[in-house]
Amino acid sequence: MYYLLSALIAAVVGAIPLVFIKKPIAAALQGVLTFFLGWAIFYLAVATTVYPLFGLVGFMTMIWWVVAAIIAVADDDGTPLLWVFPASAVVIYVAIAFFNSTMLRANTYASIINHLGDIEERTWTEDVQPKDPAHMRMASKENASYQAQKVLGTAGAIGSQFELGKMTVQMIKGELTFVAPLDFAGFSIWMNTSGAPGYVKVSGEDPHRQAELVQFPEGKGMRYTPGAFFGDNLERYLRNNGYLGTGLTETSLEIDDEGNPWWVITAFKPTLGWSGEKVLGVVIVNPFSGNHIFHELGKVPEWVDRVIPDDFIVNYLDWQGSYSNGWLNSWWGKKGITTPDGNWALLIYGNNDQPEWVIDITSTNSSDDSLVALVYTNSRTGKTTRYQMPGGGTTSAVLDAVNKNQDIQFKHLHGAAVQLYNVNGLPTAVVPLLNESHAFQGVAMVSINDIQAVASGRSAQESVRNYEKLLTETGRRATVEGSRDIQVIEGTVSLVGSEVTPTQGTVYYLYLKDIPHLFTAGAGHSPELPVTRDGHLVRIEIYASDQDVIPMHSFNNLTISLSESQTQAEARAIDDKARSNREAAEDARTITERIKNLTPEELREIEKKIPKK
Repeated sequence: MYYLLSALIAAVVGAIPLVFIKKPIAAALQGVLTFFLGWAIFYLAVATTVYPLFGLVGFMTMIWWVVAAIIAVADDDGTPLLWVFPASAVVIYVAIAFFNSTMLRANTYASIINHLGDIEERTWTEDVQPKDPAHMRMASKENASYQAQKVLGTAGAIGSQFELGKMTVQMIKGELTFVAPLDFAGFSIWMNTSGAPGYVKVSGEDPHRQAELVQFPEGKGMRYTPGAFFGDNLERYLRNNGYLGTGLTETSLEIDDEGNPWWVITAFKPTLGWSGEKVLGVVIVNPFSGNHIFHELGKVPEWVDRVIPDDFIVNYLDWQGSYSNGWLNSWWGKKGITTPDGNWALLIYGNNDQPEWVIDITSTNSSDDSLVALVYTNSRTGKTTRYQMPGGGTTSAVLDAVNKNQDIQFKHLHGAAVQLYNVNGLPTAVVPLLNESHAFQGVAMVSINDIQAVASGRSAQESVRNYEKLLTETGRRATVEGSRDIQVIEGTVSLVGSEVTPTQGTVYYLYLKDIPHLFTAGAGHSPELPVTRDGHLVRIEIYASDQDVIPMHSFNNLTISLSESQTQAEARAIDDKARSNREAAEDARTITERIKNLTPEELREIEKKIPKK
């Protein structure tokens, strides 16, 4: 009914110029034609009144004015004064755009992200807790789509009648899961079926697990979907049921704790002309009955994962980085200008399985692939935290490093869906590896602080082990603590084992009598490792850890006495000093970040403990 009424109003108003010059027949003819044409346009485009001047309805009215003016001027009785109607409309459109431009509203654009709450500056290592490799996201979207298409292809008639809708990752009963709704493959399918019969689930943690087609009971189907027609089309249905003037975007099928599917659509409003979108909350729709309810931001059910769209966050951060120092600075001085890397965000599930958009912030220099900061935004609540990460590698740089890794290139693999996790206390990019058919083949891990440190394995657990070995081999610290805690262990070797890996060569494992851990290091770590045997007395330095397999910081076989030349001793001392300097720099960076976040009371307590000269 709305589209009919809108078309009628636009047609009547659009014919006013012809009425103005007393051409009733021309006005009536244009009114009838534009009424039917406008009705079709508004209905097919699902017109709204969200944007200025009633959105598409106002814009089409201006077009009808132009048509009326052309008709009148083409007639000898026409008058140029009729162009006042469309010309005035154009002036209004231009004025709205100009007065809401970044040139005049730079500060407003820069601060629009604050409607989600103040951005908190914190220390990454304090907030981001280590992630169990078993619950890291291993499947990329392209791999999940590949698996979903395979299972749909074996579903008989269902695979012929329905297609996969938008696939999203979400947390279902504690497990990362990709969900893709089934939707109508065409008008005839919609006409001859009772509804979309189910959805496809793909494990986001175990890429080797087969995708599952979840079918609803016989005779039950999703009536309201994005691919349905006429009044059953999800967006059209909402527009006709109270959401005509509300922005709607980011439609996802989410599964609640009881396994019930719901459409979740982000509601927003533009605040700066046609831009400056602010999130209002979400509309949750029952796909079977059409019952719907609006939940405002901050009062969304816990099972809903997607409230803040990723493109909104990317825009907010782009505006903040570009216009915090004014519009002129954004293109002239460019002081402190930053931008999201690649204009994309990655969804991970971090502490307490909270959904977080992670965005790399870098400089605007096209040749710069270094991080300035990492921004985490809770996609459910909008809470945003910024972590300074100067000098780290961006997502683009990580993918480039993975794809150019010699071992990965040799296997004809490529990286996808980079996610950032805390692995042994280090900010680490976890990158699923896919073959040319998008099938999962393994996982790579890359140190954000040194993207040349690339380790890979057939599983997350194997990749973590290889990553730890790589860090130890290159003299990097495998575990970052508030204060470095090196533990010295002396004991008798009970078991010795080794394996040959494609990236680290031979790696040795030692088990000491009565010590319930395996200690590991590469052959290059010490010339004594390859000749160490059962019964040898050894001295090992490690960073204090309760892991079952612990990388060695240093190794000395006390049973074997070796002499070294002065040149060797000097080289070893240089290596030890370089390693100490790297560790000291890491500690200094961690301490500095922590001091930034101390309260005035905590700073006064520290001041009392500093010796006075």
